[in-house]
Amino acid sequence: MEMNVPNSPDFALQTYRTQNICDNTLDDAQLETRCPLDNGRHDCTSISTCLSAGQLDGLPLELVVEVLLQLDIPSLTRFRGLNRRTMELANSVRQYTAIIEHCPNIIRAIVSIQADAFDCGTLYRTLCTSQCSTCNHFGDHLYLIDCRRVCYFCFTRRPEYFPLTSYEASRLFTSNAMPQNGTKSPRKLLELAKPPSILSLPGRYCVAWTWRGGNLQRKRLRLYDRQAVVQNLAGHGLPQLDKTTREPKRHMAIITAPILLDGGRQVDPGFFCLGCRDKDNTEHIEPWRIKYTTQGMSEHIASYGPVVEHVVEQMPSLRIPDMFMHAATA
Repeated sequence: MEMNVPNSPDFALQTYRTQNICDNTLDDAQLETRCPLDNGRHDCTSISTCLSAGQLDGLPLELVVEVLLQLDIPSLTRFRGLNRRTMELANSVRQYTAIIEHCPNIIRAIVSIQADAFDCGTLYRTLCTSQCSTCNHFGDHLYLIDCRRVCYFCFTRRPEYFPLTSYEASRLFTSNAMPQNGTKSPRKLLELAKPPSILSLPGRYCVAWTWRGGNLQRKRLRLYDRQAVVQNLAGHGLPQLDKTTREPKRHMAIITAPILLDGGRQVDPGFFCLGCRDKDNTEHIEPWRIKYTTQGMSEHIASYGPVVEHVVEQMPSLRIPDMFMHAATA
């Protein structure tokens, strides 16, 4: 259930939910088609005595839940699909069912790109937070290589969200590693170390250069978390040419993520401010890109004033239709 918005009747008139722009992240990767989920399609009642979950059936349900919370999502999904008894056990994990109910595309994305560096409990706890892991903005996206909340500005610009290909990672990891047996290849050393990684989906990524939408990537790429491989993010590990918002690799492990509230019973997708939609960019920050939690949006309006139609400075009585600003700056 989506959380209740403030009682003010004008709140909905001062905010909006989605941008009229396609960033071509995993949100735009046709996940429902690529990874259909069967949750809710099967009746698992009265089957406990018919099918077995092996040794897990000898444990108390509370302990089984704790065990399942420590599985990564691809493994938990495979376990759930073994039979109806294992499906019943997986469905008894409250945290998992809350994610499935409110964020099914996150589960689809994780399974599709084989993001297995974090467990179900970590994913749930991350979804219950709101702040970007590298700044003070609302982190309205998840970086799925290692399950971090991140805002638009950070995932398109900060070096830690620019993943490495297998070739880049093996070269940089070898140079940073402790002395190793010379008989092992750089790629083998990387595989043995198992830093967090994903297998990207083919498709179009990042904001469109052309009407076709985004940069087309035809092959799946093994992408490694840069921070887990490169010791000095500001050093030689970062390429001279980083197209930031136009860099496909920065978008291949990104998906939008609401906040889970009240033990997973409610969700806050966040809001954009209508009063900042037409505001000029400042210090390389696009105000219209900033997303707020419901509470953050209320505080923002309280600080900058209610949203009104845009006023022409030379003619205060003139209003520009479909353009808005905060009353405090009118």
